[in-house]
Formats: sequence, structure tokens, C-alpha cells
Amino acid sequence: MSENPQAPYTVVYVDDEELARKYFARSAGSDYEVLLAASADEAIAILRSEGARVTILLTDFRMPGRHGGDLLRQVAQEYPQIVRILVTAYADKDALLEAGHSGEVFRILEKPLGVAKVREVLAAATAASGARPT
Repeated sequence: MSENPQAPYTVVYVDDEELARKYFARSAGSDYEVLLAASADEAIAILRSEGARVTILLTDFRMPGRHGGDLLRQVAQEYPQIVRILVTAYADKDALLEAGHSGEVFRILEKPLGVAKVREVLAAATAASGARPT
């Protein structure tokens, strides 16, 4: 489930599409340990065991079951120290505006995600978190 267990920062990436998860894990680079989840519930299970060391959570918006907005609200309440990023392939402007205005997200990324953009946003989120490498 993790790409680089020796990386200084831990990121949780949530997406119901397996290829999207694999691509993100490769795109993140060696500065991040990436934990992958296929659903909001799986992400919460990861956070319950690893939340103390997670710096950033990225979640797809549209997923079967609970959508990313629900996950972001729960993480904001239970793990406010985690920087939260919403990823979407759809221009659902009302949902995106709601998530953005509620303060639950640091950034909103549109798919497809490019390697350079992933690394840029992770670097900005890490800086915003104030987290120090382990």
C-alpha cells in the first residue's frame, strides 16, 4: 500500500479508480510515503491507524458511496492538522464552491493530474502544514 516507507512525509490519496491511485503514487516522488485508499471509509480506517503521521490527504470528489466532500468534512473535524485537497474530473461547480468556501480544502485539483502539478501542490501543502520531515 505504501510506495516509499522511508519518505519524510505521509500522504493519503483516495480514489475509486485503481489506475488513478497507482499514477498518483508514482507522481508523488520519493519525498512522500503514499498510502492509497479506494473509498472514503478505507481512508478513515487508514487515518485511524496512521493519522498522527499523515501530513496531506487528497481525495477524489465523485466516488461510489460517500463522496469526497463528506470525507473532507470528517477529516477537517477529526484531523484538523491534515492538509486537505480535493481532486475532481468533473466541473461540479456548486459542490466545489461549497467545499472551497467551507474551509475544508487547501486546494482543488482537476484531473488529469500531471506529475509536475502533483509535486507542486504537495510541496505547497507540506509547507502550509508546517510539518517537519520525520
